[in-house]
Amino acid sequence: MRFQRLTASALAAVFAIGLAIPIASAQSAVTVWTEFSSINAAQGCVVEVSIDGGRSLAGASVSLVTTDDNTGAVVSSDSGTANERGITWLGIDTSASNPTAKLWASVSINGVYLSGRTVRVSPEGSCSGGSTLVTMDGSVPSSSGATTDPVGNDAVIIPGAFGYHQERSLSCEYSALAIATGMLGDWVSEYDFEAVVPLNDNPHWGYRGNITGSWGNTDDYGVYAKPLVAALNHYGYGAEEWYGDSNDLVAQLDLGRPTLVWIGARGEAGSFDERTADGTRYQLTPYMHVVLIYGYDDKGVYVSDPGNGKLNHWGWNTFEWMWDVMDGMALSLWR
Repeated sequence: MRFQRLTASALAAVFAIGLAIPIASAQSAVTVWTEFSSINAAQGCVVEVSIDGGRSLAGASVSLVTTDDNTGAVVSSDSGTANERGITWLGIDTSASNPTAKLWASVSINGVYLSGRTVRVSPEGSCSGGSTLVTMDGSVPSSSGATTDPVGNDAVIIPGAFGYHQERSLSCEYSALAIATGMLGDWVSEYDFEAVVPLNDNPHWGYRGNITGSWGNTDDYGVYAKPLVAALNHYGYGAEEWYGDSNDLVAQLDLGRPTLVWIGARGEAGSFDERTADGTRYQLTPYMHVVLIYGYDDKGVYVSDPGNGKLNHWGWNTFEWMWDVMDGMALSLWR
């Protein structure tokens, strides 16, 4: 399944209207009742949290990310899918927190932040026994975006895809992995992946540059597929780094494997080669980006893009043109 490259005029038209074609997802006003088993917890607790949005939120993707108020660091993250009654049971693990920390627990539904609650950690705290019910009101997408009305024919869509916006300017690789692991049932946060991937000027060997740098340059840059295999293995996932074309991608998706792809979002202009001290060559491309592919049909691919936090559909021509810039680099994972 190969497609002709875009002409310069066609490419200009694509960028004039934007690369992403959002899948429509109506916003719904919701009231969610969130119960914490404790809001004054001891270090090392797992605070049980039930999130109840009623039957209208059955099947919604729900995430609970807890950060330290002082440092901004993520100390716990959990995600799940609401059952037929619209209830999700998640937890806050305080093991990684300071013993007197003030935490903020953020609830997101279908990739959109809804509300949150302060949870304090103290030596006198307990894991349960002092439950607190919080009413959260807001507007969220009525679905995770995994459409039941495909754009094209013969669609293959891996279930459970959701939108998630990367939390740092250059964390798209780790965020795409967070989406994929969430789809497969055991969320691993972008910060967890960052903690086990080494730093290296060669992105084939580790993360290059500052993760909070500006997108588009090649000094603060990112990481390629190979170092992420070991990171996924560390968290109990199988993973395969590969280079190929759309036929190879289709084969991975048919196996139910969410797949990260590396793209040149603005083409190959400015790409150049660097060499390590031992002479190993590697490519750097301005505006390199990573997205997660979770399905395909005859018209294109279904994309969860951490750059904008949305689920999109890209036509084959547009997608393959950008992917070819990075030599068809990809990473498939499974549980």
